[in-house]
Amino acid sequence: MPHLNRRMIVTALAGLVATLGPAYAAEPYPSKPVRLITPNSAGSGADNMTRRLADQMSRALKQPFVVENIPGAGGVVGTEALLRAPADGYAIALISSNYVVFPHVYKKLTFDAMKDITPIAGVATSPMVLVARSDLPANNVGELKALALKQPNKLTLGSSGNGTILHLAGMFIQDKGQFSLLHVPYKGVAPVLPDLVSGVVDVAFMSYAAVEGLVQQGRLKVLAVSSAKRAPALPNVPTLSETIPDCVLEAWYAVIGPKGMPPEVVGKLNEVINTTLQSPAFQKQIAAEGALVAPMTPDQFKAFIASEYVKHGELVGRSGVVIQ
Repeated sequence: MPHLNRRMIVTALAGLVATLGPAYAAEPYPSKPVRLITPNSAGSGADNMTRRLADQMSRALKQPFVVENIPGAGGVVGTEALLRAPADGYAIALISSNYVVFPHVYKKLTFDAMKDITPIAGVATSPMVLVARSDLPANNVGELKALALKQPNKLTLGSSGNGTILHLAGMFIQDKGQFSLLHVPYKGVAPVLPDLVSGVVDVAFMSYAAVEGLVQQGRLKVLAVSSAKRAPALPNVPTLSETIPDCVLEAWYAVIGPKGMPPEVVGKLNEVINTTLQSPAFQKQIAAEGALVAPMTPDQFKAFIASEYVKHGELVGRSGVVIQ
């Protein structure tokens, strides 16, 4: 009889654990700080966007979203760091348009850029701005082209690195406009700016967020924006296509995670991000930097990033940029 009682007790306890176990195991997400990786240098447009989003998500979800800058190789290094993390939602990344560029540029990647991620949400689109040192004797794209034609490969184009979206934007305008600039690659956006201000390089494509202060101080000037229409933040600055037909190339920002994230976590993150994007205060913040919100469901973002991957692959192919 004692033996029977012990068996009954063990069975009852096992049933209790089976019933209560999931309740104890399934803590509400997030129950601890979340790493929000950006594969970009501090001070870049993507970095600014990441920090704005992290602040809003921290408030909404009552847990810190800790921004972690991991730049290098046009976004490869930061993406590798993300994909090494568990797919539990405690490591996600805000990516930019570079994400659909580097897989076509770097031929030896340790991951599949489309298959090894979980698309979470779109965040924003933003025109790039073509900026110049303040004393460059050109105030618009037409004058830049005329100057470049007089001095082939003398004027310099700074970029955040070979094969980055800022480099490809420079290649794109030269191809469309039929003039040449000498490319000077840097390791990220931050080191380009002091050389641009001091005149070591002549022009560069940037996000407006990265150069806004320098433009307002008169230390740099904006020659054009890369969007199809003039940017609300810069209504007096012409678009590239006003001088060079069909010269349109917008940057974008979005959030991804490692492959295999739980659907309920993806759904919660998407909901919180889209709620943030509907906030007039957030919209006002990024509009001042020339950006517009781009809310999407996970499925919509999955389709968007797939189409962008193809488009930028074609652009890389035309540019001839390849890094082994």
